[in-house]
This record gives sequence, C-alpha cells and structure tokens, in this order.
Amino acid sequence: MNIEDLVSAIRREYTEFEYDRLIAEYIFTLEGSYSFIVYYQKDCELTETEKSNKAIRETVRMMTQKFQEHKYSDRKFNRVKIIISKDGIYEEQYNWDRELERKNLLDNAEVFYRWVSDRMISMIFEYEKENGLLPLRYDSDGDLEYLSSWDSGVFTFHISSKKELGHRSVLVHNGVERILELNLKDYFVEGILEHHKITHTELADDWKPWNTMILKSLHNDISHDKREDFVSYIIT
Repeated sequence: MNIEDLVSAIRREYTEFEYDRLIAEYIFTLEGSYSFIVYYQKDCELTETEKSNKAIRETVRMMTQKFQEHKYSDRKFNRVKIIISKDGIYEEQYNWDRELERKNLLDNAEVFYRWVSDRMISMIFEYEKENGLLPLRYDSDGDLEYLSSWDSGVFTFHISSKKELGHRSVLVHNGVERILELNLKDYFVEGILEHHKITHTELADDWKPWNTMILKSLHNDISHDKREDFVSYIIT
C-alpha cells in the first residue's frame, strides 16, 4: 500500500473546514471490515466530517490489504490513525485495542446461532438431495423443483470432555418427528468447537460455562430479539 497516495486523497477530498490537522481513523473488526472517519482539528477542537468517502473509497480501502498482511503477526492492528498537518506532513499510528477485540468476539458469539442455523439448513438440504429424501414437484413452467422435507427442527450439539462434538438432529414435518443421521462438515465441527473455546477463554467473564448448545429452528432466520426463545446453552 502506498500511504502517500492515501494521504494525498484525504487532503484532496476533505476540505469542508479550516484545520491545523486532519485526523483519519480506521476501526477494524476481527474479520477485516472497517469504519473510516475523518476529523478536522482546529485549536484543539475536533469536528467530524459530514462527507462520505465514496469518491476516494478505492484508495481508502487500500488499508485493508495491510490489515490482512499483519492480522496473524505481532504487528497486527485494529485501529489506525493518520494525522496530517496542513503542509502534508503525516504520522501513522497502528494499535491493537484489546477491548475492541473482546467486543468483536462477544458480538460475533452472540449471533453465532445464526451461522449454525444457516449452515444446518444448507447441510440438510444437500444431504437429503443427494440421498433422494426431498419431495419433488413440477412448477408452473414445467420445471422440476425440490420441496422442503421439514417444517421445524431441534439441533443439539454436545462437546465431550475430550473436546469431541456429538450431535442430534430432530426434524418435524406435518407434526411427525424423525431423526436425521447427518454427517456434519469438518468446517462446521471446527466452528462449534472454536465457539466453545472462545466463550470459555476470552469471553469467560461474559459467558456462562456450557457443553451443550440446543438450537430450535423454524427453517428460517432467527431475529436477535427472539434469541432466547430458540437458543440455549447448558451443562449436561
């Protein structure tokens, strides 16, 4: 990344107010998405820009390459400040904010059930399609389409003392229950185990101990305000 190009673009685009210094700040999530904001500093007062970075977005986005290059190294960062004086002299500050990291981890953990639900729906469809378990019909255009084989389900994931994942999938269709012998994908197993690890280490102060996650699915998305009705973490 050419930092000089970024500095030039910021100076060119942000001219709303008089300033002694321009301060451009990035705040990154763990995944690499970011917010970008520019402040005008004049006589120790900060004024936030009212402009979008759309006109220079491709240049602004260049910082993500540096983020990805260093995210697993001792040079990792999740906050960046570029402080630019009126004459174009600039200073770069790269920092790792541990509290921001913890907040990102907690935010992700609290919506992890959505990932589980989406992946289970996808894996069930793939499995049942491959094994001829899906009902079929012809649509109005005469094309063959697959119908859903279940209306709701309960997915139970249990982590043993050896950190091995067991699971049970119960599907309901027209009021009739059946157990689906589904082999979970490796990436999915790793995701559940990583979620368990994070909630018992970095997030131990925010998350109660658990070894079993139970997810009720209505075969659609679960809104965050309904989380407690559909997801539970327990010790068994």
